[in-house]
Amino acid sequence: MFHVKQEPQLLTALAVAGGRAPSQLWLQQAAMGLAAYCADRGAAYALAAGLSPTLVVGDGDSATTAVYAEAEGAGAALDIHPPAKDDTDLQLLLSKLPQGDLLATGIWGGRFDHLYSNVYSLLAWKQQRQSQVLLADDKELMVLLGEGERMKVELGKKAKAISLLPLSPTCTVTIDGVRWPLAQAELTQAKPYAISNEAVGSEVSCTCHRGSVGLYICWEE
Repeated sequence: MFHVKQEPQLLTALAVAGGRAPSQLWLQQAAMGLAAYCADRGAAYALAAGLSPTLVVGDGDSATTAVYAEAEGAGAALDIHPPAKDDTDLQLLLSKLPQGDLLATGIWGGRFDHLYSNVYSLLAWKQQRQSQVLLADDKELMVLLGEGERMKVELGKKAKAISLLPLSPTCTVTIDGVRWPLAQAELTQAKPYAISNEAVGSEVSCTCHRGSVGLYICWEE
């Protein structure tokens, strides 16, 4: 289990989307003290981990009616939409979340178009709310950083790869604790070269000086 150091610590909500299911143990640990908000199939992941969702939003195309009924029986509010709609289930869920920092899971895996939409929807939510957003499960983590933001991540176990992904046309970044550190380096979406770095210790720190960047870490199987 990784640990992200941030000041101040405002993590208030867990969003569970319908991508790759996090391990049940990881989800139980990650959810401690957080209200769980679920997008469609994310409700099945939360219930399987023994969580009681606060809210389930979706169109029911990837979660059964039994899942919705179980969530409602556990105390969840339901916000059900028709499948033919403009917004994705996650986008609808994000509009219902309280103010504060967010841990989002069920983001990875599956179709690239879903992942792309998830990442940029969460980035837009972060910018609108001026909050911190972590995208994570037991295999992958991405911390979204905007101008002037700095994060330290305690890896917990050996990282397979550490990458910086430009989420704006250009961004300026510093990264330490890796084999190939960068200091005030410019990254561009046209040439995202800062991938597959390696940790040299148990902690990695990254600063975004300009633009938006994703600090991405994946772990050995």
